[in-house]
Amino acid sequence: MKLCYAKFNPHQFLECHTLDAINVLKSIKNAFPWLEELSPGIFELSFYAVLLHDIGKCARGFQKKKNKWGYRHEILSVPFVQFLDFPEKERNLIALAILTHHKTLDELEEILPVSTAEVGPLEFDEKLEELLERAEYIEKMFLPRIPNIEAYYFGTTRPPRKFNFPKDWREKLREFDFQKLREWYKDNLDAERKTLAFMRGLLNASDHLASAGELEILLLPDIAERLELKIPRGKLRPLQVEAFNSEGNLLLRAPTGYGKTEAALLWANRNAFRNKEGITSRIFYVLPYKASINAMHQRMMDIFSDPSLVGVLHSSASFYLYTSALEYRRLSSLYHKIYTPLKVTTPFQLMKAFFGVGFHEMLKTELSGSLLIFDEIHAYEPNVLGIILAMLNELEGLKAKIMVMTATLPDFLEELIKNTADFKELKTPAEEADRFTRHRVHVVDGGMASVEELIDELGLHRKVKKTSRPALIACNSVDRAVSVYKELSGDYRVLLLHSRFTQGDREAKEKTLLEKISDYDFVVATQVVEVSLDVSFSTILTEPAPLDALIQRFGRVNRQGWREGRIEDVYVLTKGSDADRKIYKPYKVVEESVKILQEFDGRELRESIIPKLVSKAYAHVSDELVEEVRYYQKMAQEVFNNVKPMMKGEDEQKFYKMFNGLEVVPGTYQGTVSKLLDKKMGMEVYKYLIPIPMWLYHAERENFHPLSDRGRGKYILVAELEYDPEKGLQRVPLNGGEIF
Repeated sequence: MKLCYAKFNPHQFLECHTLDAINVLKSIKNAFPWLEELSPGIFELSFYAVLLHDIGKCARGFQKKKNKWGYRHEILSVPFVQFLDFPEKERNLIALAILTHHKTLDELEEILPVSTAEVGPLEFDEKLEELLERAEYIEKMFLPRIPNIEAYYFGTTRPPRKFNFPKDWREKLREFDFQKLREWYKDNLDAERKTLAFMRGLLNASDHLASAGELEILLLPDIAERLELKIPRGKLRPLQVEAFNSEGNLLLRAPTGYGKTEAALLWANRNAFRNKEGITSRIFYVLPYKASINAMHQRMMDIFSDPSLVGVLHSSASFYLYTSALEYRRLSSLYHKIYTPLKVTTPFQLMKAFFGVGFHEMLKTELSGSLLIFDEIHAYEPNVLGIILAMLNELEGLKAKIMVMTATLPDFLEELIKNTADFKELKTPAEEADRFTRHRVHVVDGGMASVEELIDELGLHRKVKKTSRPALIACNSVDRAVSVYKELSGDYRVLLLHSRFTQGDREAKEKTLLEKISDYDFVVATQVVEVSLDVSFSTILTEPAPLDALIQRFGRVNRQGWREGRIEDVYVLTKGSDADRKIYKPYKVVEESVKILQEFDGRELRESIIPKLVSKAYAHVSDELVEEVRYYQKMAQEVFNNVKPMMKGEDEQKFYKMFNGLEVVPGTYQGTVSKLLDKKMGMEVYKYLIPIPMWLYHAERENFHPLSDRGRGKYILVAELEYDPEKGLQRVPLNGGEIF
């Protein structure tokens, strides 16, 4: 008897891999009860899809040369569905899940069998003959195990017995009508859209995890019990307790330092589905920036300890895991599957489910019944915010629950969010919020062009010496930050931080600052400082910006001052640079923010009034911004409505162009990167990448080229611009030579 393997290196029998995948599906079935409400019968149908999905691998060509076979095993698996004792609709749902568990319908279109009346014998018939060479294996090894597998999955000694194999099964396989299946899909797509998505999502999830050697999805332990090890119940703040007792969608406003993260986790604990083993709901903690995501991942790891329980998703997450000395290959793969119960992520990773990107049905299945925590939602541009709001509408239909929390949320944005769903609101009482007041505002007439004089005039260097902590000089653009750094570095100990350093150099700078903060007089930084380092500066001198951004910058000063009631001075300049008008649109928000702060010149900026002040800063442009956000929300909803399950998303390439920024290698390092690629040390390449905005690429396009014309080098862009580890990437053509 010829054997049939589903996996090679190491070899695994078909029935063994199938049972592994059934184990995964059973764990999802026990964890995701809400899927039965959204799509009744989904787990019974998915069982038979998993059961039969790989039987086509028994074909001789696959067994001997699976990578050179040139055919699709799933096409040979589909005809076995006709032997299931289900109505036509259910059989077709199962067949379509099996057919598309690797490639989408449109990708398979050219090789799917058609009627033989016009074209004669088909390749399908030839490959089916290869499969039937192992008919004895199917009849004597695979089929006899099905009743026991059914009994195991359905938990009964009298399983459904839905699989009935006729004596003439070989002939019936040849007669399967693929054209009829395709027509059924087109005719029933709208009615069965959700079930089709879940069917493919569950089969993908089960198959992928089983192939990765995992037999079940993980559950999160009780969150409140874990948090109690950090914060005793009796020491929870009032809003944290209220969040813990709140059911349904929640909008929470609280000042920086209040403990919004703990409040969010307690809310999740209250609203989660759970079984005897733990919390079954998937939890997504959504943040806008990689730096804040990495920091939050470390914070969650401090609570839950196990990296299998806490995932991280963003475009360079693999490199983050690599530098964190974690199992980056295994974890990077698992974090993209329905495995890890808590994930810290960008919204762009979640948008893939609705734009039809990749295995979007699996992500949509994972998002069903989930809990999503949106932190710093005010930080997004109107186009991204519109897409997020459209996504919130979709999540409502998947039984997901949403929490939005912020310290600075303009009224117009709050109303937009509340229009997507019913939200309960929690706000910190004024008296309690004011306990977190830490700053006294000074508005200074002038700009960074006279930064040295301002430092002397304001006595910033004396404050640095007194506190042994550097002052922060916050600039709105990289060019301005480099200019200020050059001006100050002759007389002071200065560190420069901005986005145009290689990842390796930026990490080294941040590590040095954390470990040797007292070695510096000033840190000159751009907006990256608003979301990255967990350090406390002695004071700040900042260019003007929207008030919510300024509040974020102030938050880097006197971070724990509220504990002792200590107030520190912060300084805001009245003038920026011409580049600021391209960065902050509409710029009127910046001008209004300066006017508002001038009213508080020399006074404490009480935390209780910050939300009103932020709303006031946006009041003159709120109608314009609302219209823009709603425009993008409508556009996104139209795209979402056009996404078809089991089909490749028409807007997949558009999605990546919209949200994937460019990362480049400085020309000085291109030889080093080429050598790393030759040595297959791809992870080390990340150390030499610099993120750049699209406008810079277009402005300096003649100075960019691919690293090579073949291999991985085709996808790596080189910037033939000057690079200095102290100043970063400059807008100056490279003169040649490498930095070693």
